[in-house]
Amino acid sequence: MGRIACILIPDLPIAALLRSNPELRERPVALCANPAPHAEVIAISREALAAGVRVPMTAAQARAIAPDILIVRRSPEAERSAFEALLDVSESISPLVEPGMPDRAWLDFDGLARLYNHSEAIDPDRPASESGAEAAIANELKRRAHRVGLETTVGVGASKEIAYLAARCGGVRVIDHGREREFLDWIPIEMLDLAGKPGGDLELVLARWGIRRLGDLARLDPRAVASRLGTEGLELIRLARGERLAPFVPRRRTESIGETVELEYGIENLEPLTFLIRPLLERAIERLAIRGLVAGDLTLDFGLADRSRDQRRVTVASATNEIRALLTLITLSIEATPPAAAVEAIALGVEARSPRPAQAGLFTPPTPAPGRLETTLARLAALCGPDQVGMLRAQDSWRPEAVHLMPFDAPPSFTADAEPSPGGNVTRLMIRAIRPAEEVEVMCDRGAPEFVRGRSIAARVVTLAGPWRRDGEWWNGAGGGFARDYYDLALSDGAVYRAYRDRRTHRWFVDGIYD
Repeated sequence: MGRIACILIPDLPIAALLRSNPELRERPVALCANPAPHAEVIAISREALAAGVRVPMTAAQARAIAPDILIVRRSPEAERSAFEALLDVSESISPLVEPGMPDRAWLDFDGLARLYNHSEAIDPDRPASESGAEAAIANELKRRAHRVGLETTVGVGASKEIAYLAARCGGVRVIDHGREREFLDWIPIEMLDLAGKPGGDLELVLARWGIRRLGDLARLDPRAVASRLGTEGLELIRLARGERLAPFVPRRRTESIGETVELEYGIENLEPLTFLIRPLLERAIERLAIRGLVAGDLTLDFGLADRSRDQRRVTVASATNEIRALLTLITLSIEATPPAAAVEAIALGVEARSPRPAQAGLFTPPTPAPGRLETTLARLAALCGPDQVGMLRAQDSWRPEAVHLMPFDAPPSFTADAEPSPGGNVTRLMIRAIRPAEEVEVMCDRGAPEFVRGRSIAARVVTLAGPWRRDGEWWNGAGGGFARDYYDLALSDGAVYRAYRDRRTHRWFVDGIYD
């Protein structure tokens, strides 16, 4: 039999609210579908329960019992973000995950215990066992969920049903092989949530029969139960006996990281708006980090007070998890084009990307760490704009200065299989381009340059090479194209320049210096 784990968020509506608003963790809180006084309470926090509030009181009754209670509208978007965070945590442990809406997920634990068999983190004083390894993985799963702001319970068993019931017991619980029946015999019928399912009178019928636990149900004759309760009763018998009911079907979900917050009133100023966006960004980055991913381009969807939406995309020059740099990019985007009305809801989306690999050759100089390099590029993009940071590549053109900006990519490392350059170990000259080209005055003797004078140059020509004639782009129409004679000039000031003469205007320009 396989091993299945279930990670569960107890009381998802309250957990999602506290994840979005950590400052409410010590306050009595109740959730309602709407803020009206007659609205029924659908979920309460532990502090509200201790104060005497119960479900389904009305909001007015809850305030009468606990005057300091906070009545909050239920947020389906916050619950969806919390469930997606749960899936991120699950996928950081196991590659096979089955989502179980709305508050749970199942993981395939087969083979994962081998990763912990030789780990001293379980207990150095005793040999590692399979159950001990599974408990260690389950505790790590719980810790990672805490990192993304979720308090969860984890159960491990031979089937989805057993794992779910183990998670319902609280904390971390591992049901060993062969002990499933011992565990199920003491499970109360109430833990099956039969009242919330179609035909909710099934729990009442079992109570009338005197059946309080699954062990009592397992000892009944399946045919007699099926004749009285139908297929639902037969499935309960199979569950009580530890038989596998639902198959484990992992599903690959779309790669999207999103966080949402709904505001009680509109925000018009930039400073409070960025203050609200920062925790959304922090939670999204934490979800990426536990899966070993980094943040790429960002999307912002503002719900405005006039019922319209403001959707925008924030380009990130280099994927990074640097929150300060990403927040600066968002701030610059909002400053450039502010929303047309007050913001009442914020939805942040983050494109997940793989981090830049760090693999250097033995014969190449050390390069910056990928994380630091990405952070530096992100900060430069925040200062200069994402469309101003990258690397220049030559365009497919005859014009020497024709270049375009491309996303930065580290140069490939040297490999032993690489073919040597034709020049062997001869160092090639590199040219430092002057943009725009500097116009100079050139004195010639019989058509050959003799002296160059300009804003930063005044020297005699010692030696020269050229001319090399270049022309092209004449097909662009009237006034298009170029016709130039290029020279390499070594001047008496010790520098070597690249200069050209425009054959149409007879003007001279210096457009590069050789290093």
